Amino acid sequence: PTAVELSASKSNANRPLPAPPEHLPGGSCTICLFYQYKEPSWTAREHRAALNKVHELASRYDVTGRGRCAPEGLNCTLTASANDMRAFCYALRSWEPELFDGTDFKLEDGVPPEKRFRTFTLRKVDELVGYALDGVKAPSLHRHSGRHLEAPEYHKQMQEKDTVIIDVRNAYESDIGRFNPPEGGATLLDPKMRTSKDFPKWLNAPETKDQLKNKTVMMYCTGGIRCERATALLNQITDAEPEFQTKGVVMVRGGIERYLKTFPEGGYWKGKNYLFDKRMEQAPAKKTDEEMERD
Repeated sequence: PTAVELSASKSNANRPLPAPPEHLPGGSCTICLFYQYKEPSWTAREHRAALNKVHELASRYDVTGRGRCAPEGLNCTLTASANDMRAFCYALRSWEPELFDGTDFKLEDGVPPEKRFRTFTLRKVDELVGYALDGVKAPSLHRHSGRHLEAPEYHKQMQEKDTVIIDVRNAYESDIGRFNPPEGGATLLDPKMRTSKDFPKWLNAPETKDQLKNKTVMMYCTGGIRCERATALLNQITDAEPEFQTKGVVMVRGGIERYLKTFPEGGYWKGKNYLFDKRMEQAPAKKTDEEMERD
């Protein structure tokens, strides 16, 4: 039977963060990945205030890493000590509880000190993911976002026929790892994108719509942020085109990152998950080097 770590699939949104494990290696750090969309968007003044606040908190809690701050929200990959990282997350929740109480802060403790970022940089940008859909062109997440499935449900959905699964990452990421659904189950579609800007055009192409029509559409990406806008874009298109309908649009909560923690032997994943921090890649924890070679 497939090993499943159910506790690893749980979101940290709207609940206390897990306490740091005991006996962490000396000098180790904690990596935190999170994103939070804001609807309605921050005004120009609120956007500046958010940038200043996040800088202030990072300095206060000795947090390093990088992030993007747009009128539509915040996306960060950060490192700090286990306690400081949690203090930073709780400080964000205290500052804007309505927004950040619902943030799923993904924490990994016990990371070797050399994986820690040296500095903190927060870029002021127009949109969190470069779909060229900033401002009025962006589909509303409240109205159109796809449904989040926990990793075990997502795994099960890959076994269903009349299902397609779309990799919404860039081609260089897909090259080192991807989902490989079982025979008779979902069909994998890889848009082979150079950048995220290619996605809206690919999604609107008649041949793509033919492959998605009357199917359950699954999407996946590293941590979830790209799927939020991508699923909303598809639902916005089907809302506007009665002749083009799907059986539903879903994404895995917490992205590939959380799926691999939930399925430490890999589940239906083949290869490695490309990461945007100093770890560079993530492999299923209980998969041997030999098994990885065979992938």
